[in-house]
Amino acid sequence: MLYLIHGDQEEATRNKLVEQKMLAKGKEIRELQGKSLDPTQLTQALESSSMFSAQGGPASGGGGDVMVVIEAFISNAKKREKRFAQIVSQLIDAPDAADVILYERKEIDKTTVAKLGSNTKVFLFKTPVVIFQFLDSLRPGYAKQTLPLLHMVLAHEAAELVFTLLIRRVRQLIELKDNMTPDGLQSWQAARLTATARHFTMDELIDMHRRLVEMDIAIKSGSSPFTLAQHLEQFTVSL
Repeated sequence: MLYLIHGDQEEATRNKLVEQKMLAKGKEIRELQGKSLDPTQLTQALESSSMFSAQGGPASGGGGDVMVVIEAFISNAKKREKRFAQIVSQLIDAPDAADVILYERKEIDKTTVAKLGSNTKVFLFKTPVVIFQFLDSLRPGYAKQTLPLLHMVLAHEAAELVFTLLIRRVRQLIELKDNMTPDGLQSWQAARLTATARHFTMDELIDMHRRLVEMDIAIKSGSSPFTLAQHLEQFTVSL
């Protein structure tokens, strides 16, 4: 069986990967890096085999006695179309040799997902658009517009996710304010966040970051009488 685990919710994708590994009881797990993967290396990894089968025969269940986990293959190989097509063909044509998990830390476009074949089991963990609407609305004096968006987010998503994305956003704004481009940002994203950063002074951004760190410490230490969601509301109102 071929699996694709992808999306920008890194904690959720990682948890799903761990879950799939735990379900692979009795199988040998072979991990490969997609950036350097070549067809020969994949062929060797897919060969059912090994010390586990030698000790007591193949594990029960489908997919043979091997699970192959390939991290960041699609995101690194799409520019090398010939190799990409060859490896995808290997994966589609050898579903019984092993269970294969393609693990990506970003969302893969639908056209590329379709190339993996209709039998691929896909798990997508995508951050809801309203969270980015909330983050994009952050600026001094906009609490009236921002607070309702926060409430919409918290009605469906964990406060911990919002906090993680919020502190990452503030750090990105600080870097851009200091004329540095944060890792992982596309040029259009950097341009949009640079425009947002202009609404703040560097001192304001640093103070925001300090308050978020203090919030995190207070929640984890149990020294605060407020929940994380309440802290996020207070933070938003105070901008």
